[in-house]
Amino acid sequence: MKVHTLLGSIPDLFPESTLTTEWLGPSACVLREFALPYVGDLLSALADIETAAPFRHMQAPGGYSMSVAMTNCGALGWTSDRHGYRYAPVEALTGLAWPVMPEVFRRLAQAAAAEGGFAGFEPDACLINRYAPGSKLSLHQDKD
Repeated sequence: MKVHTLLGSIPDLFPESTLTTEWLGPSACVLREFALPYVGDLLSALADIETAAPFRHMQAPGGYSMSVAMTNCGALGWTSDRHGYRYAPVEALTGLAWPVMPEVFRRLAQAAAAEGGFAGFEPDACLINRYAPGSKLSLHQDKD
């Protein structure tokens, strides 16, 4: 479907399907729309994760609060506070273990890894970011 305006037609922003694997290099790819078949189950599992470990705005080592809200699931969770960035088995504020990674998260991670050439991948941690309007994440590298 195309949208027609006084300036002419604009291509549909949401075509029927753009499921593709776009290779960026020998071991890096973008999996467009890869998670769509999992969406319903992912959202249901996410609600359970959020109940056990609510999204929060973690503190950066410099003392600033991050604009992106985060939570985790799995054996480890990514966390940040005045002591730095790290993976930890418990949530820093509550001292409780992160929720178990739901099976649908595990299946999606394994399928995506296999599509990208990493068959046999076994996820142990899942960082979940919530970007509300106005939140931002500056240019950075995750080196661990």
